[in-house]
Amino acid sequence: MACDGRGLRRARRSTTRALVMRAVFWDLDDTILNTLPGRMEALAGTYEDCLNTQVDAHAVWREHSGYSLEALARELLGEDWRRFAERYRERYYAIEFPLEPFPGVVETLDALVAEGLELAVVTSKISWGATGELTRTGLLDRFATVVGHDDCERHKPEPEPLFVAMERLCLDDPSAIAYVGDTPADVRAAKAAGCHSIGAIWGSLDAERVRAESPDLLAEEPAEVLSYVRLTAEGGIQ
Repeated sequence: MACDGRGLRRARRSTTRALVMRAVFWDLDDTILNTLPGRMEALAGTYEDCLNTQVDAHAVWREHSGYSLEALARELLGEDWRRFAERYRERYYAIEFPLEPFPGVVETLDALVAEGLELAVVTSKISWGATGELTRTGLLDRFATVVGHDDCERHKPEPEPLFVAMERLCLDDPSAIAYVGDTPADVRAAKAAGCHSIGAIWGSLDAERVRAESPDLLAEEPAEVLSYVRLTAEGGIQ
């Protein structure tokens, strides 16, 4: 099957939903992996280094959750944004903290693969960082592709990262895809792409804001993603 992107343009105009799910795309941070301790430490330290100020890192991240590090850096430093982004990554990847999937994630991923679905990671994290963490936790081989911040020009909540993943996997119908993520930006991106939107609140910093986006499914644990996919295959969700 040729993958030239033309199917994606047709898919964006689709108004009907497929009856069978073909793929599940996943956000990474706070959805697959619990990276919060490292991110909060790195963010607080970067504010001190670059802005000489102390902040509530959780409050800052909650306000910008789902958006890229680069977007936050541009908001803070304008044309000097690279200094903030580079310093954050230096700090984050130097921190030693337990890096583990959330309970139930591995079992859900394996069950989805066993049922023939393709999996992808679509994250605002830079791709080499995401790939490295998936490798470190032994999860990388479960995913057909990893789409990071550096793989597209317009980022979540825009749908472009999801379209990039679709093109790589030769998928042309977004209604046959679910996107699982823990932030309002994830839900908005899924809806904009025409995918099923699954709000994952098992690791979310702000579950109520995710709920307010009215995702197709608000999942309190990963197993609910599998149940949703199976129900879709049975014709129960369209």
